[in-house]
Amino acid sequence: MKIKTKTRKLAFCFWLLLITAGIATYFLFPEKINLSFLRELSEEHHTAALIIYFLILSARGLTMIPSTPLLLAGVLLFRPAELFAVNMAGILVSSTIVYYFSQYLGFDTYFETKYARYAGKIRNKLTDKELPIIVGWSFFPLVPTDLIVYVGSTLRVHVFKCLLGVFIGEAVLNSFYILSATMILKI
Repeated sequence: MKIKTKTRKLAFCFWLLLITAGIATYFLFPEKINLSFLRELSEEHHTAALIIYFLILSARGLTMIPSTPLLLAGVLLFRPAELFAVNMAGILVSSTIVYYFSQYLGFDTYFETKYARYAGKIRNKLTDKELPIIVGWSFFPLVPTDLIVYVGSTLRVHVFKCLLGVFIGEAVLNSFYILSATMILKI
């Protein structure tokens, strides 16, 4: 039991260190972390930029950062089709991480306290109509998709069904965001 607690603390400390390092880098080197620098870097090292973008999206679920700001930044850096593919892959990996590690990393406590009202409602509705609820929740932009994945995990909704629902809902939403932002930028 003590080993599990130590491992949990270590994972939490690593998570905090990662967030702190990102914020510190932004404040210490603001001239390096700006749009023109990122655009030039992504053009020079396109494959590496896509891989880094994918890794950030994949780890995003551990930080509870919504994917929308990353998607909008990606619109400025990548072509629409590749952005959609990488974004959806990153969201699915992130959702898988949340699905399997939410209780281990203590997200269950976080969601139950921060989103207690939503979690209870979802839990009641999800028992009857799992896939349509997950699709609808994932499509609605004002609620965290990670919350539905967490609840699906605690209710033991099959991981494939959970990820399929997230994929369908997020695919529609991301397509809309990417196409809208791309058209606005062309004006």
